[in-house]
Amino acid sequence: MKSCVLAGSIMAAAFVIAPALAEPGASESGENDDPMQVEGMTPEENEDQLDAAPEPLDQAKVGIREKEPYGRYLVSQDGKSLYLFERDEQGGDYSTCEESCAIAWPPYTTEEPPSAGDGVDDDRLDTIERDDGVLQVTYDGWPLYYFARDVHPGDALGQSVEHLGGHWYLLSPDGKPIETEAREPAEPEEP
Repeated sequence: MKSCVLAGSIMAAAFVIAPALAEPGASESGENDDPMQVEGMTPEENEDQLDAAPEPLDQAKVGIREKEPYGRYLVSQDGKSLYLFERDEQGGDYSTCEESCAIAWPPYTTEEPPSAGDGVDDDRLDTIERDDGVLQVTYDGWPLYYFARDVHPGDALGQSVEHLGGHWYLLSPDGKPIETEAREPAEPEEP
């Protein structure tokens, strides 16, 4: 209930703040520090996509997808892309993405220790405890996140996005950020 109220308050603020910050020239540095306005998204798209962080899974599972131009990268058990935030400290015990940041970039959370899919190094999987007490999945010391605009399995629209003072990258199975700048939607799957 608390997260729904917080999300509603943040959404209301976005109607007032996001349109002004989205105007060309609003940021001299070219980087977007408004948590409610993500590069490449209109305020309306932000409003439609951003929702409260999902409930933790009973047991998260990390898998691998292979797609050009990224090669092999980590995905959730439902095939959605997982990202690292370069402002997080690799091997640290906390996430720098809280509150409204965690609405645009929902943390990949679990109640039990995560499991490894085929090709995923189980020894690199772990968790950190977030400020709200929820366990966030980490891989090779990087906290893992979804991107709110990635709707379909295989979407990689958060790749190399600069938001909230740092870049967001897909993560390879060897624990390295994938730094290609291409952002790709998934091919629609046949019903």
